[in-house]
Amino acid sequence: MTTLAGTRGATVWNPVVEETEQPYSTYSESSNPSMEASEFDENMPPQRSSSGRLSNFFRFFRKRRLQRTQVAGDFQFATAAQRENPFRQPFRLYILSIFAALGAFIVGMDISLVSGAQIFYNTQFGLNTNYQGLTASGTLIGALFGSILSIFANNVFGRRGTIFFASMISVGGALWEALAPSWPMLLLGRFIVGIAMGMLSCTVPVFLAETTPAYIRGALTSLYQQSVATGIFIGYVVDAIFVYVPGNIGWRVMLGSSMVPAIVEGCGIIFLPETPRWLIKKGYDEYALNVLLSLRSTREQALRDFEMVKDTVLEERQASEGKNLYLETIRVASNRRALIVGIMLQLFQQFCGMNTIMYYVDYTFHHMVGVSRRTSVIASMVAGFANAVFTIPVYWTIDSYGRRSLMLFTFPIMVAMLLVGGFSFFGSQWLNFTLVIISIAVFIAAYSPANGPVPWVVTAEIYPLYIRSECMSISTFCNYMFNFVVSFSWPDMLASMTAQGAYGFYALMTTIGFLYIFFFMPETKGYTLEQMKVVFEKSSFDIARYHWKCLTQNAKRLLCLSVEDSHITSPYDTPWPEDL
Repeated sequence: MTTLAGTRGATVWNPVVEETEQPYSTYSESSNPSMEASEFDENMPPQRSSSGRLSNFFRFFRKRRLQRTQVAGDFQFATAAQRENPFRQPFRLYILSIFAALGAFIVGMDISLVSGAQIFYNTQFGLNTNYQGLTASGTLIGALFGSILSIFANNVFGRRGTIFFASMISVGGALWEALAPSWPMLLLGRFIVGIAMGMLSCTVPVFLAETTPAYIRGALTSLYQQSVATGIFIGYVVDAIFVYVPGNIGWRVMLGSSMVPAIVEGCGIIFLPETPRWLIKKGYDEYALNVLLSLRSTREQALRDFEMVKDTVLEERQASEGKNLYLETIRVASNRRALIVGIMLQLFQQFCGMNTIMYYVDYTFHHMVGVSRRTSVIASMVAGFANAVFTIPVYWTIDSYGRRSLMLFTFPIMVAMLLVGGFSFFGSQWLNFTLVIISIAVFIAAYSPANGPVPWVVTAEIYPLYIRSECMSISTFCNYMFNFVVSFSWPDMLASMTAQGAYGFYALMTTIGFLYIFFFMPETKGYTLEQMKVVFEKSSFDIARYHWKCLTQNAKRLLCLSVEDSHITSPYDTPWPEDL
């Protein structure tokens, strides 16, 4: 395996491995040479018989699996117990992560509650398709302002303070929605809730990424999407409970129920510490070290993290002194490439059509498929449950198989299910209902462990500390802007393009996303936050060229064709300074 130069280098998985490399030599003192010689000897000539090809096929994938189980980054400093069980961390770290992720739970509830409520307030206020789309996406307009506001809040009040203020804003917005006497007042309440959503979406992933060790950062940062998915499901449960309330009370209780987790979050977050990286950035070194000592398994690990962050902060402070941080996001090539990747991931997360399913699932079943209101609400609850459950595998896959691999595996499945869902409208009502249920369930099963959490994990980890708040706010702003376009345009798309054309459009966008991720998205698994700039040192075309060469060479090996005896150098392996 290739590593970054220096003792703090992260092991990088290279899809094309030199013949002499030993799979576990990075951190294991003992290996089985006989196994490697017998099963991974690529000097043997390709076998041409059918049984030989099958043997090589399974040998190829077993080797790839063993390579991916290499855990990089901090593991070269971890104890034997940590290597055996990387999730054996201080209890305080998990309490902090759970309470921080509760902010994402609020976001999830606000996403799904409107799905059931709009069936009733659309009738009460007499809204047409334009006003219906504007009301459903009103939170997204507020989130655009909230993502901008989070820059100021994060720099002044820190991650913890921003989450607290966003929780209080969410409480006020939920009350406003529940008591709205007219449509304009309801829209204003949706806007207030959206401000809180934007602030939480900018801050919670960063809070999680800045407090966790590198080798489980992907899993714990994925708590953001897991909490969003769980909040979506609980929102659908609330809709299903109050759909039976007569009059105009039910939808008000639906929209107002999100204040409950917001109150819990606001009360709990004040007892948790600030992130060490923000504290060091602001000069609170002693406090930051105490926080790290409470969040790391060993004193040595805490001291190493403290020194690494401290050195990086000083270096970035000197490099950015007297400069406009927003210009730094585009002036510095590595920053610009990271920002483009972050924005494109947010684009393809929204334009895969997931949020049209979440926002309009009740509307889809009731008005398009033709089932009753109560049946449509129950169907939406099933969709929300699938979203929450299928997010769980990300904890075991994102730090072993990597961010990019998850996306490449699941995107073709989403494309297929979008096409099935679209063409199901050519059939009878019950065939349509059955195929829509199946396509939505499988689509969510593919989306939830990959395109749901990965964009938030990657955007929370790829930006340098000195511009992390600015870049994260830009990424989140773009996410909610794309989200607004998708959700606002969906009713009109159905009217003008029919369901087949609308689903086909998102299938096309998802296909384009697959191609972009394959060529231009680098793998960030295994790097510490301070090392992340190494990933973007080379140009995007160098990364694309590397991925194409890996594809062709691995395809030849898979098909037992002759392969050149040369090693493809990864552009991720830019040397890391020895003195970092």
